Amino acid sequence: MLAEVLADPEAFVLGIDADARAMAEASRRAARRHPDPAARRAWFLAAGVERLPPELAGIADRVTVRFPWASLLRGALGLDPVVTGSIARLVAPAGRLELTLSVAGRDAPAVTGLAGDIDAAARARMVAAFGAQGLELTEIRPVTAADLATLHSTWARRLRAGGDRPAWRAAFARSVRAVG
Repeated sequence: MLAEVLADPEAFVLGIDADARAMAEASRRAARRHPDPAARRAWFLAAGVERLPPELAGIADRVTVRFPWASLLRGALGLDPVVTGSIARLVAPAGRLELTLSVAGRDAPAVTGLAGDIDAAARARMVAAFGAQGLELTEIRPVTAADLATLHSTWARRLRAGGDRPAWRAAFARSVRAVG
């Protein structure tokens, strides 16, 4: 995330996680690795997605959700309309939502029996849920080894090492007209 900020002088990144400790650690790592003033364009917010301030509506040209679990996973899969709506509200007119999902094993009960593959029913549910929020599906596909190599997260490293847990990428776009 921070590399994206440093690569684009116009970019601003807001990291959001419900775990305050995770956000504090991410902030410390960012400050330690990038003392440059450009790094100050990355801010961190400890908040659950379902409780985001209304002032963040339509703020993001790109919203990236990587390997969510629990309520965020249910929202990303269109199973929790409150969370789905909260995610979608962040996306600005002409903005994009990019989801990288991995659903298997212990996650399956949390998403009502979905196991591993993002099947046709799950795809249809995602398309309908985000479509109701003004976002149109532009891509859904399995994550490749090359994709995983670009994702700097613990889950991406585990997936690269094990390879037995399927992962998917879904992208949505908002029309220029309105924020959902």
